[in-house]
Amino acid sequence: MSGYTVLNSKSISELPDPEALKGKLAYVNLPVVCLALLRRPDMNFGVLMVTDFTEYANSSYAMGSAHPRLPESFSIGKIQALERTKVFAITCSLDKVDAMWDRLCSYSSRMHHYDPSDESRCNFSQEGVIGFINMRVKEYNYSTEGWLSRFHICNREQMAKSAFKANLRKYYFGSFMERFLGIVDKSLYDNLLPSFPIDSYRKPEDLVSTGVKRPSDDLITQAPKSRSISAAQITYQQQFTQLPAEESDDEELPSFAADDALPQPTQAPKSQIIPITRAQSKWSRHVVNKVPFPTLCSVSLDEAPGFTTFETTCILGNIIPEVGKLFIRPYKRTIKISPIRLVLVGSRDQKLFAELHSEEDTNAFFGISEVEEVLPKIEDTSKALQRLVGSQVKVRLQKRLLDLDFGFQKPYWACRTPLTSLADSWD
Repeated sequence: MSGYTVLNSKSISELPDPEALKGKLAYVNLPVVCLALLRRPDMNFGVLMVTDFTEYANSSYAMGSAHPRLPESFSIGKIQALERTKVFAITCSLDKVDAMWDRLCSYSSRMHHYDPSDESRCNFSQEGVIGFINMRVKEYNYSTEGWLSRFHICNREQMAKSAFKANLRKYYFGSFMERFLGIVDKSLYDNLLPSFPIDSYRKPEDLVSTGVKRPSDDLITQAPKSRSISAAQITYQQQFTQLPAEESDDEELPSFAADDALPQPTQAPKSQIIPITRAQSKWSRHVVNKVPFPTLCSVSLDEAPGFTTFETTCILGNIIPEVGKLFIRPYKRTIKISPIRLVLVGSRDQKLFAELHSEEDTNAFFGISEVEEVLPKIEDTSKALQRLVGSQVKVRLQKRLLDLDFGFQKPYWACRTPLTSLADSWD
């Protein structure tokens, strides 16, 4: 083999057949959604699973020749089970696995709940992490697989750089985003918003409408910093970490010729803040409003006065994260309790979340003064939580505001009932 070939593929579906790749050193640059990263102790390499929502039947994963320990199913947004022909496996050297995991963890605090060394916890497809990859594509056992060369996270920090956006534009990021937006639901939108400028491509109100698609040349345009974002669309607070200097925008990749036919983005107009006059709430913030669960589900968090308290009876459908992942003990550091979401459900498929974010709230929920006090109680506490799942509970919820990065705030229902009282309401 001499020299390398740069593939002019707009998506994974346009990659050559395995036979055409034999004996060639071929590279491609593509935007993708990262689905999983696995590095088992018995492997001297790692495997990154990605998709761009196009089909490629010759991938090693689709043909069953990829590593047997890889996840069997991936869910993201509106997709409950992504077709195997839309999943592509990329082999990574060990040094790239560690660097890539650091970047993935910088994308969202939720990434710390996953573990690339544990095959049961390496699947993070529901997070919707968008990356930009440069990889070699090669034939392997009559199928096609990738070998990672470079990897970028597409977060707000990177997407604010003009050189980075220009590079994405050359590699059909607009077409990728049109496919991606087709699977985005409200939950995925809320997860993405603090880390990725999803609001540049789709407004929150567009999630409940079936309007005309925005043209792809608008999809790469960064929203003005002055844009007003509804706090109700933001979930957990994110931490942002600058990428290492060696991955600067000026570093060159084996790249395609610039597509001169691709239209340049237009300047996004500055948004105007229009005052909204709201009717006075019928709910009092000075008393406990006792209501049926369906009524509470109909209450708008945006319109309810701050610190309004409700009491209702419902079913505790689930606990997020799962009970075994609530208590975290970082190496040589004190134990921590993850932010908690109690999934409350009704008899007619109604659902809302009761959340615990601050240390003060989680301590009150578990009936402790300091986090360390939970150590001797972890086993009993975990069993008590597990027994409650699927049980009827009487719970008090209070509207609270969570301070996030960039001056945003998120309204949420804070759980104001301690664990012992939740258990008593069922016993």
